[in-house]
Amino acid sequence: MKVIVVGGGTAGLAAVHTLRKQGADVTCLEAASSAGGRIFSRHKNGYIFDCGAQFFFKYYNTYFQLCAELGLIADLVSVPFKAAIPNLKDHRLTVAHASINPKDLWNGRSDLLKFRGVPFKAMAQLIPLLPIMALRYKDFDFTDFERMLDLDDESLADFTVRHCGRDVLEHVLQPVASCMTLGEPEEIGAGYGLALLWYSVNGLWTLRHGIGSVSAKLSEKYADCIKLNTAVKRIVIENGKVKGVETKDGFMEADRVICATTATTALKLMPGLPDTIRKPLGLVRYSACCHAMFALRNRLLPEGWYAVALPRKFGSTMAGFTDSYIKSPYYTPTGGGLVNCFTFSRHAFELNAKKKTPT
Repeated sequence: MKVIVVGGGTAGLAAVHTLRKQGADVTCLEAASSAGGRIFSRHKNGYIFDCGAQFFFKYYNTYFQLCAELGLIADLVSVPFKAAIPNLKDHRLTVAHASINPKDLWNGRSDLLKFRGVPFKAMAQLIPLLPIMALRYKDFDFTDFERMLDLDDESLADFTVRHCGRDVLEHVLQPVASCMTLGEPEEIGAGYGLALLWYSVNGLWTLRHGIGSVSAKLSEKYADCIKLNTAVKRIVIENGKVKGVETKDGFMEADRVICATTATTALKLMPGLPDTIRKPLGLVRYSACCHAMFALRNRLLPEGWYAVALPRKFGSTMAGFTDSYIKSPYYTPTGGGLVNCFTFSRHAFELNAKKKTPT
């Protein structure tokens, strides 16, 4: 069977890996000059720059499976989600080690339930959210998402205001949600937002030599079937059956085509999709980011801190910033820091010279 995979990001590379294991004849077409998509790392002068995604969650079973099959299990490292949210009144930073690990709770290392530095009113309003999280945590699944579809009728912002109050939204959930998604809580579904919070307190993961280690390994292993700088113009579908793809070099026939691109790109490549597929894809929206990285001789944040999440009421262009030194000793030279600054929402679109949110 001849299969064409459109897109050489990690999803496309994982598809190539799975198909090759089954003995399929696979060709991966990637428009860029390198594979990896939004999960790639660059190494320079003793620093590791994670240029896209910064971490993944422990519930990403497929990613862990890929690490095992590629011999990268020993490279997996857990990143402590120790973050600070500044108080809106005096701008004082208060760190919280978000952990539900029983050992952390017993030893007092978790500040999950303390929220020091957050106004008392917000702390009181937060209480109704705790039983909801406790009762629904098994439903928070990015893969088997049907169990939380009932939470998708309203935004995270509306859900939080309805169950807790605006102080919780502005002082707690908005800073964390925007740091994680680079979007506003009004743009995030309640189900997705709550799942994201649950995933976060259960721990972040990366690889000691950069999160792009997986895509780099896959790119190297399957270099013989990856065609770079090869943009697909159209996926040809006739009478409900795929025929192949059109590229700048002409038509390529295939028995199957896997479209491993964003939803917006998929709609452009397959204009003739039935409404049952086209309409759901048309509802997908993406956030934007202008990501600036600073390699420092010294660390910006105190020992053990990973991130600072900035409430939008500060009026900052940034959702927050992180220091990658905490990920592993390989990310920076000894004593050095690597600060990642993330713009979000309209600020990111303005900096990226976008006049409106893309659909």
